[in-house]
Amino acid sequence: MGGAIGAVLRFLLSKHVQKLSGVEFPFGTLVVNLSSAFLIGFFFSYLVEGMNLKPSMRALLITGLLGGYSTYSTLFWEAYYMLINGELYRFLFYLSLSNLLGILFVWLGYSLGRVL
Repeated sequence: MGGAIGAVLRFLLSKHVQKLSGVEFPFGTLVVNLSSAFLIGFFFSYLVEGMNLKPSMRALLITGLLGGYSTYSTLFWEAYYMLINGELYRFLFYLSLSNLLGILFVWLGYSLGRVL
């Protein structure tokens, strides 16, 4: 159930952000992945550590919802597509931005959860 909800949320947000950006760069995927990174950090610190979330709810929210929501397979497909089309700088920028900001967003979410 969580995975189905996450997948629908991923699709809607990614398409909306991509439409708003108006460019070919995959901002929709980037926003979904960064928000997923933030949410997993937050969920672990606030819900799992702070509120001692039950394993069944942890599976629903983290494994299901966020597993269905995150799009790392899409990220790697888009990066690969850039690479095989000779877009080396876009490829490097996209992977660097996704990974470095992803770690930062996990930290931000985790930190917020600890504060709350």
